[in-house]
Amino acid sequence: MPATDFHFTFNQWLDASLANPIPTSVIAFSFNLAEPWCIEVVGSDIYTEEDSDWACAESFRPKIPGLDLPESEVGSDWESVLETAKKLVLAYLDRPSAGASILKKAEAVAVGFVDGELQRISK
Repeated sequence: MPATDFHFTFNQWLDASLANPIPTSVIAFSFNLAEPWCIEVVGSDIYTEEDSDWACAESFRPKIPGLDLPESEVGSDWESVLETAKKLVLAYLDRPSAGASILKKAEAVAVGFVDGELQRISK
């Protein structure tokens, strides 16, 4: 995924979000998508592949609000928004940063719509 101005904006937002104090009990992170297109990150102190609602048990929510996802960057349908969000998070995980290190230590990192299935993208 080529770096764009929005890519830079996403990385800055996530760096700032993960710079908030995160309880040591957090073992998994979920990137929640919603309409109008936006993304937020939350952490949970539970994770199980059998229970797709694990991310509802939030034990970490940054003080920074979610990030609006411009249609010009992510598309206009939910499938393209989901695919673009997954690419953004995966690209973030590949860069050297304190936030990426935090996510890499988690049992799971997932992306999905708040009213839909989460897709695990790491570990």
